[in-house]
Amino acid sequence: MGDEQERVTYRSIFAEREFRALFASRALSTVGDYVARAALVVAVFTETGSEALMGVTFALTVLPDLLGGPLLAGLADRYPRRAVMVVTDLGRAALLLVMAIPGMPLLALWALLFAVRLIDPPFTSAYISTMSVVLPGKRLVTGSAVTQLVNHVSYTVGYGLGGAIVAVSGLSTVLVINAATFTVSAVVILLGVLGRPATALPDGRVTLLGAGVAAARYVLGRARLRVILLFTLPIAATLATETLAAPYAVQTGNDPAVAGLLMGAGPAGIVIGLWLLPFLIPDQGARHVAALSILSCAPLVLFVATPGPAPAVVLIVVSGTSLCFWIPLAAEFTQAVPDHMRGQAVGLLTTSMRVTQGVAILTFGLVAQNVSSALVIAAAGALGTGVATVLSVAWMRADRATVIER
Repeated sequence: MGDEQERVTYRSIFAEREFRALFASRALSTVGDYVARAALVVAVFTETGSEALMGVTFALTVLPDLLGGPLLAGLADRYPRRAVMVVTDLGRAALLLVMAIPGMPLLALWALLFAVRLIDPPFTSAYISTMSVVLPGKRLVTGSAVTQLVNHVSYTVGYGLGGAIVAVSGLSTVLVINAATFTVSAVVILLGVLGRPATALPDGRVTLLGAGVAAARYVLGRARLRVILLFTLPIAATLATETLAAPYAVQTGNDPAVAGLLMGAGPAGIVIGLWLLPFLIPDQGARHVAALSILSCAPLVLFVATPGPAPAVVLIVVSGTSLCFWIPLAAEFTQAVPDHMRGQAVGLLTTSMRVTQGVAILTFGLVAQNVSSALVIAAAGALGTGVATVLSVAWMRADRATVIER
């Protein structure tokens, strides 16, 4: 038991040379990417003064993933994964350098941004699939946690710095810096990650769409994987607080600073949860996953009492911290799928997460036009708690069935 515990410490996973390379690559490119996203949105609004055009620009940083996930994630199986990561990094760097040309028309910027985001899913699928080989078993949970920790810190830092940097140096400089981070990321992967052959079965007749359908059938045909896929629903419910932070602040008679505090509470809680993951889920057992999944939504029910800023922040932080339950689930999903379709399946899971979150955000905004923000948040918490409870029961049963089979 002591050896198993030792294998899942942060120190032990950073002892792996390939993981260090993957981690450094992800950290570099993610910070640069979020700085560029924020800078681009701010620059478009500054130049045009249009909230609508700014909204289109922001949407183009997210929507292409919904197309690239199902259609292009399978490239991580069809070609060597190190090559996929290097080529997509260099491809994004090249596109960003074209975007950095001064005077680029807005439509051209949009088209290039769409292309940059479209090739992100193959990189992500290749990255996660490679990490599942580099860090097998329970080690993947710890590796995923520290990687997600970097992602959320990068989200906060990148968005925080993007607007300031574009105001000082201009959009072109920011985009060149982002291109440089992708280039360095590619070099780090090329030098630090071993080359491995493609994993897809040698059947040239199967198209990327066909591979996606096959992966979907595999996942949906297995109860345990279906339950993991459905856990994206209670996660989406927790976004009610971030989506409705501004109207909730108005409803409670507070200024925009409180809205920012409420919006930042969720990400802050996520960072805390990722950092405390080894303590919150010490044995990565089903009972811890079940309890935390319910706790991620349950505190939001208390918004029915319209709490003030301080208790509201506490409730949101507790909710965000509990979202770490997803890490062992995602790790199990990745490792349970055969390696020859793992990249495609990871793309399916990522797309499912983004679709449910997008639908949830849209729904919260529409409902809040006619219902108070506090009531919408409380209803989302209640619905999420109910779904998480049902899924937790199914998860516990599936876990017991797995133990019996062993």
